[in-house]
Amino acid sequence: MCKNIKKFILLPIHFILVLSVTFSSIFSFPIRTHAQTKSIGEITGENVRLRSTPTTKKENNKNNILLELEEGSKVTLVSSNKVDGYGCEEGWYQVVYGNITGYICSFYVRANNNYDKYDRPWTSPKKAIVGGAKFISNSYISRGQFTSYLKKFNVNPNGDYEMYNHLYMSNIMAPSSEAGTSYEAYKKNGLLDLPLVFNIPVFRHMEDEYNRPGGNLTTVAKQKEITDQAFENELDKQGFPESYKEALRSLHTKYPNWTFIAMNTDERFSRAVLNFRISGAVQGEEKYFEDMPKTECEGTYGGNYKNGYCQTEAGWYVPNDETVGYYLDPRNFLTEKYILQFESLENSSNYIESVVQSILKSTYMADISILDNQSYASIFVEAGRIANVSSVYLASLAKQETGTNGSISTSGEAFEYEGQKYSGLYNFYNIGAVSSASSPVKAGLVYASGGICTECSTNQGNNEPNLPSIDLPSNSQPTVTLESIIKEAGYKIENEYVSGFKIGDTVDDVYEKLKNENVEIKSDGKRIGTGNRIKFNDESYTVIVYGDLTGDGEINSADLLKMRQYLLGKTSLSGAFKEAAYIADQDKINSANLLKLRQYLLGKTKISQS
Repeated sequence: MCKNIKKFILLPIHFILVLSVTFSSIFSFPIRTHAQTKSIGEITGENVRLRSTPTTKKENNKNNILLELEEGSKVTLVSSNKVDGYGCEEGWYQVVYGNITGYICSFYVRANNNYDKYDRPWTSPKKAIVGGAKFISNSYISRGQFTSYLKKFNVNPNGDYEMYNHLYMSNIMAPSSEAGTSYEAYKKNGLLDLPLVFNIPVFRHMEDEYNRPGGNLTTVAKQKEITDQAFENELDKQGFPESYKEALRSLHTKYPNWTFIAMNTDERFSRAVLNFRISGAVQGEEKYFEDMPKTECEGTYGGNYKNGYCQTEAGWYVPNDETVGYYLDPRNFLTEKYILQFESLENSSNYIESVVQSILKSTYMADISILDNQSYASIFVEAGRIANVSSVYLASLAKQETGTNGSISTSGEAFEYEGQKYSGLYNFYNIGAVSSASSPVKAGLVYASGGICTECSTNQGNNEPNLPSIDLPSNSQPTVTLESIIKEAGYKIENEYVSGFKIGDTVDDVYEKLKNENVEIKSDGKRIGTGNRIKFNDESYTVIVYGDLTGDGEINSADLLKMRQYLLGKTSLSGAFKEAAYIADQDKINSANLLKLRQYLLGKTKISQS
């Protein structure tokens, strides 16, 4: 997860601390109990807000949000008393995070508990390898992203997270790279003859082929002749298109014990390419994006689009459609070397130390971890058994993330980040290394601290949060705020959402109306759509286009299907996408909203965006 956009885009755990432009003084509220006990609390939700006062209401038309905390963060409870307020039936805790004092709804705080479910702080290689494996298992593998491919390209329609979201990494080459590393270990240790099972995504409306600029990684062997009718019948039963079958026949002839399962995404391939182009990165030369128009680069990770290319940093670029199409197309990797990116990442008793050691050979992990007095190979095997994650995959991932010679995330050396000094921390999978951070690898090491220590060691005894100081803005009102920019443009703000856009407005249209070159719009397409983010300094709002439930900026049959599936309990809507479904002046989403949307598509009514 390096800044190289190359690594993870991490996950729900990759949250950016969003500070309010102003903050209010803390008022007194009734106390519910009288016990006075100072203790540690653990945040149990995602994007949990620390507020200056115990209320979700705006004060003087301003948010009281100080910052947002990620799941697993530690806070100090000023007392175990709960304070009455608004918006939290369970009552509020007054807490301290770093040097910031505020209030958090007690529903999201596990009090009197110093336990971190990922065993942070990671103060030795073993703690980082095992704890990180637990994180990967809990946040990805057990929740529908159970292959290396799905962790990068989340197209599992039955997973816990919306498709295209919650990506572990940005590097679109990562699944094939990890598969190649695992393949060498499988081949050397005779694992390729095992009855392996592969879950292979299938898309709609695919072209005959998608090629990689500069040349494909490999030639996919194909077999036209049908030699096993029972196997052919199984391919048909699984729903594999004809364009998949020739490669699968070839693999079956060589490895008859392998099983291939079709994962029907029910998604148009071109739409998938669009979604992953913006959220991906590629390492290489300019050939990977040379045909991309300048306008396609705007707003993507600070790319140098003015000079005609989208470079994110030295050697890393935003990929063009051709590059994304190549790496996204499963058919390009139906070879014995690269198909392992579709194998389930659950652990197996076949992954013994000698297998893992073949991956770690000639790397800094070839011998023992001195701090743990245990070989790295046995640590990975132990981590795989504890977290039920393939130890072969874990070793391959650590090798890819930290290189053959290691990095600051594997040395425990001292470093400084955002004005705070740290030492004694390890993070072999670069978890938490969000690409938007000033130094992603260091941000990952701060995550490894768990908010518990800065000068960390294996005998760390201090469980009090000791986080970097966070400077809040002064009480003086800035002359320009995002709220004022948005309202001057004629849009409407309610809580954290902004609405009032015309259906079909492009991102460029909105930029023109906002009239501030420092405003940034995060969008996966050319149209402004539900779920887009508008940012300015430390402020941000989420876009709502009422009736647009898919986020493409249009209102069409796809949105009608989404609402119908939601009402039938076959899919979920949350956040801005759920808000966008309230189009019939109802207190809840029901058949009235569905009827309204259907009438709109028939041209019989309008959907208000105000």
